[in-house]
Amino acid sequence: MNVPDVEGLNLPIANEFTLPNYAGGSIANVPATVAQMLGVQLEGLPALPSAMWEPLGEVKRVVLLTLDGFGWNLFQARQDLVTAVSQRATITNQLTSIFPSTTVAALSSLWTGSAPAQHGLVGLKLFFPEFAVSAGMLDFSPLFYKAYDALVDAGLNPETFLQHPGVGEQLGKEGIPTYAFKGKEIVNSVLSKMHGRGVTESFGVVSFADMLVQMRELLDKRAGEQLFINAYWPSIDSISHYHTWQGTAVSAEVRAIFNQLQVDFFESLTDAARQDTAFFIVADHGQELTPLSHQIFLSDHPKLEQLLFMRPTGEPRVIYLYTKHGCHEAAIEYINTKLGHAMTAVSSQDALQAGLLGPEPFAANVADRMGDVVVIMRGGYSLFPEQEREWAHKMIGRHGGLSHAEMQVPWLGFRLDGW
Repeated sequence: MNVPDVEGLNLPIANEFTLPNYAGGSIANVPATVAQMLGVQLEGLPALPSAMWEPLGEVKRVVLLTLDGFGWNLFQARQDLVTAVSQRATITNQLTSIFPSTTVAALSSLWTGSAPAQHGLVGLKLFFPEFAVSAGMLDFSPLFYKAYDALVDAGLNPETFLQHPGVGEQLGKEGIPTYAFKGKEIVNSVLSKMHGRGVTESFGVVSFADMLVQMRELLDKRAGEQLFINAYWPSIDSISHYHTWQGTAVSAEVRAIFNQLQVDFFESLTDAARQDTAFFIVADHGQELTPLSHQIFLSDHPKLEQLLFMRPTGEPRVIYLYTKHGCHEAAIEYINTKLGHAMTAVSSQDALQAGLLGPEPFAANVADRMGDVVVIMRGGYSLFPEQEREWAHKMIGRHGGLSHAEMQVPWLGFRLDGW
């Protein structure tokens, strides 16, 4: 399997960056792990090393809870808030996120068992040559005008967009049902439809407590049956964007989540619901502190802007630049010499071929969606086109890049009948 060529990309890895470990240490390896625990081989990336799941023993049911933005740094810093749960874990390890470390790409990996370059959703904002538009991947709306799900109206098919079979599809072929739990407001979104291919049933919830109760009831109702539950909760990430992962409000949210997990889930399950059931906690990514003093705008660098033929895509921590013909090397040189303290730029083709977004085979059109140059932020810096200046100050916590804070996430494993 290809791994990123550090020397070829000339990235400041040792001191600042964590590379995604697609060979067996990333969140994209979790689906194959779940499948292997259930006695099924999944198409895609390999499972995690056996030491990260075999200590739980043989099971018939697996529950995966993804806490958006719950990075390893937050997990370590707030041990006082999570100990009552984490001390009962049989497995406590660290995984890497994928690149780019952004929710839409990460959740797509967790729902397919493939890397971003393989499933094709490689960023929050992407260019679609076939529709002649750049669009956001949360609402599938053009960037210049809010029109929810407009790309679907233009011809994008949620059932085929991710170019790798879904976990639900693959497990379903083996007779194992998959159940999805997520917020009521997103349960029927275009992105959820992409992820939910082959899912037996999707449950929309109105709170984290509601999610725990509904999962408890399902485990009890389906006691003794093989199944996979894939649950997602976004609140830690949502709060961290505005208060940073170090914020008091984030600590309060972590406390609330883990207290509810202990009291309203782990301690409230019936013996039948616990039987032969494994429970994992993971995050899609962490967050980096991105203060206002570290915001950079393209319009303040007109020489760089002149090398571009359209507005960048991606997001503030990892940018895809589309350069004018013959200008991509000049753009890379400008960034690495004039802005090298804040960011590093590499050829998109080099990043793709080095395996930074995953090994081959690559999804069709993935190169088109990465532009000509990938710009990865260093430290707490963020890069914005001028059009985003009016709202850029609203978030001081971000993700998408390769910093340790963004890329390192916890992996906790429990056997419920041993609780």
